[in-house]
Amino acid sequence: MRFEKKVLFVTGGASGIGRATAERVVAEGGRAALVDLDGAKAVAVAEEIGGGCIGLAANVADEQQVKAAVDATVEQLGGIDLALAAGGHAEFGPTADWDSERFMKMLSVHLGGTFYVCKHVLPAMKARGSGSIVTIASTAAFMANNNNVPYGAAKAGITGITRQLIFEALPEVRINCIAPGRTITGMTTPLMLARGGDMEKGEEIFGAAIPMKRMGTPDELAAAICFFLSDDASFVTGQTLVVDGGETIS
Repeated sequence: MRFEKKVLFVTGGASGIGRATAERVVAEGGRAALVDLDGAKAVAVAEEIGGGCIGLAANVADEQQVKAAVDATVEQLGGIDLALAAGGHAEFGPTADWDSERFMKMLSVHLGGTFYVCKHVLPAMKARGSGSIVTIASTAAFMANNNNVPYGAAKAGITGITRQLIFEALPEVRINCIAPGRTITGMTTPLMLARGGDMEKGEEIFGAAIPMKRMGTPDELAAAICFFLSDDASFVTGQTLVVDGGETIS
């Protein structure tokens, strides 16, 4: 019961890593505000998880929508103790094919969305006297991949936000980052289908590049995230933990 009476604010909360983290927090005694671009899905998932969770709609690239979701969480759940900035999207292609609008959307969703969550949850956490924030980068922040410049740059920027923010967050709030490797989520499913023709073949192809010979699951990422969110990591801040089955060291 590491999260007894704790409130989690999670973007991208209606699916994948965000949902898995919310489920784990609730299972360990907490409540969660699931924030997602698809507000109806966020509400439905919150009802499925139960435990007093709420679902809220917000586009993380829009600061005022993020602020409104934070304010609604404080009003409805009494405050915020934990936060996970997991909202994002995947898009790839040769650099020459990216116009400024497409490029700025990538930065706005990933970098902007992470920045806005941190900016607006910090005062709520400091008001409670403690808190923990987890951001989501990617192995793409450290590895060069073909046709991956904007996504990799955005994810590398998230590791920078995490490091730079610690002095403003301390002493009350810790902030750390998780860098997932190849993980089975709604964001990666279209990529696996396109590569393999079906999910089984797609997972096999993607998993072949990983020393553990399989892809990660949202639950495995949630386990690492919840370590950072919990008091088990009470003396850890400004760090990035790579969870990738060994891919970045192979």
